[in-house]
Amino acid sequence: MNIDELRAQFPVTKHYTYLNHAAVAPLPQSVINAVNEVTQEKGDSGGLHWMDWEEEAEETRNAIAGLINATPEEIAFVPNTSEGLSIIANGLKWNKNDNIVTNDLEFPSVAFPWQIQAKKHGLELRIVRNRNEALFLEDFEDKIDRNTKVVAISHVQFSNGFKIDLKRLSHLAHENNAYIIIDGVQGVGQTPVDVKKLDVDFYTSSGYKWLLSPVATGFLFLKRELIEEIDPTFVGYRSDELEHEFHFREISPTKSARRFEHGQLNFPGIAGMRVAIALLEKIGVHNIENRIRVLMDYLIAGIEEIRELKVISSLTPEHRSGIIKVKIENSDIDPEEIITKLQEENIIISSRAGGLRISCNFYNTEEEIKRLLDALLSLLTQS
Repeated sequence: MNIDELRAQFPVTKHYTYLNHAAVAPLPQSVINAVNEVTQEKGDSGGLHWMDWEEEAEETRNAIAGLINATPEEIAFVPNTSEGLSIIANGLKWNKNDNIVTNDLEFPSVAFPWQIQAKKHGLELRIVRNRNEALFLEDFEDKIDRNTKVVAISHVQFSNGFKIDLKRLSHLAHENNAYIIIDGVQGVGQTPVDVKKLDVDFYTSSGYKWLLSPVATGFLFLKRELIEEIDPTFVGYRSDELEHEFHFREISPTKSARRFEHGQLNFPGIAGMRVAIALLEKIGVHNIENRIRVLMDYLIAGIEEIRELKVISSLTPEHRSGIIKVKIENSDIDPEEIITKLQEENIIISSRAGGLRISCNFYNTEEEIKRLLDALLSLLTQS
């Protein structure tokens, strides 16, 4: 992995020390070029390149499938993770005794669809409580039973980077005949994802974080044998088996995940997504994960040297990710104040759940992390 060559592909490195990939990842120049090319084609010639865009979309679908070890028929394009989650929540067939299991670390987009379904159908919503910012399988065992319809969870938690053991949780869900649906937006791209080995039923992600893709891109994976168990919430011409036949007729939904695509696709964004995934595949997601681990080790060691800071994310190897949450101890300093002052020095991190959230990616460097550490030490010493 030639870091200098990789950094040259990211315009953000010319202006910022960017350690905020769990929020919005910068785009590589090749992705920007791909988006601009489709946009320019539309400007120059309207819809004359339409079938080229359709072909590129199918190439992107194939690339997504390859990235997570699915088949193209199991992949639907969605504009964001929220829509992917809502497609499943609204498409399931509920019974009055069903319950739903989730947890109290989740981003609102994971929690809200199940809250709506619970109220709409009179279902029980069971919440696994975190213990010191970590989630334990035995606590899920206490909540999941034979009436559990859905276990909904993030692969990696947005606020502190906690990575759940999906394979074991999937096994637990399936032992009780429950579906497991995963918000993968903080997982795929920074850690290898194999939906077959993990045995998840549904996995959905936006593209604008670790997949280095444009905003309003994303995918929904549905296990092949479950596709027809989910009723489409929205339908349109793309949902039909004969998507290019435009005469009046009765709908015949396609048997692939494409039945959940209803209207026009974001062709410029999808073109960018194809290029972004090609870059991730060229580097290798295993290599990306290893590189991030090295950077995070350096970051954690540096934070431990600063008396006013404490890492409160799990550092257990199997639960770590490219995200850590850091608490400012014994201080009345608002984390948002630190974020603002760092931004004035062109250092970009986030504040989440009362702490500082730092998220590295493969093209970051130890020098950038040292710059962050030095700036934090200076700010906290001055306060």
